[in-house]
Amino acid sequence: MKTTLQFFKDMGVCDGAYAVLERFFNAAGVVEYDYAAGYEVMLGMMGQLELEAAKSADPAHANAQAWLKWCYDLRDRPEAIQYFGDHVVENLFRTADGHLHESLPTAQDHRRRVFDELRRDHSACRVINGVTLGADGTETWKVIDLRSVDPEGYDAFVWHEAETGLNHRTSGIEEAIAFDAAQSAVLVQINAAETAARIERKVRDESGVFEVWVAVG
Repeated sequence: MKTTLQFFKDMGVCDGAYAVLERFFNAAGVVEYDYAAGYEVMLGMMGQLELEAAKSADPAHANAQAWLKWCYDLRDRPEAIQYFGDHVVENLFRTADGHLHESLPTAQDHRRRVFDELRRDHSACRVINGVTLGADGTETWKVIDLRSVDPEGYDAFVWHEAETGLNHRTSGIEEAIAFDAAQSAVLVQINAAETAARIERKVRDESGVFEVWVAVG
């Protein structure tokens, strides 16, 4: 990964560290320097860096270890890896569940199937049965839609609670409606989670040494 003074400035280096870098670049007579080599140089001059950091008026930057960490973290920043536009974009994609895929359509299909399965499981748990009692005490269960059914036609209502694995029974429609509303909210959460589930693509710097995952959809 290449670096320049403008690169460090655009990455947000503090003023104290920038002054040190500027002197280093000028002394070396270069406008561009290899990141990995520069990092090793920094490791070898920690004593001097501590003296420089101590001059900082900002307590958050008055520590050379903080400077070193900031510099180390550059290798994990997509904007740093891609700064010069000579990075290598690989055909390797990662879905939010950690699965790897060799194309974006494959990754998108995997994400869709994962959340479709969640919705199917949710729908199975959301089922509400209307119960009618026969004269002999027998029960007839029928899957009903609370939005369109006439509750007066049923003697009880039963649904399945996914977390406990138990069936719940009530003679009042209000409790069944409350359950249905809560389950509807879960569906909204699943849909929101799908929207937020990023797909990332692997990107390497031009040297192939450092790599990051960049969101693509």
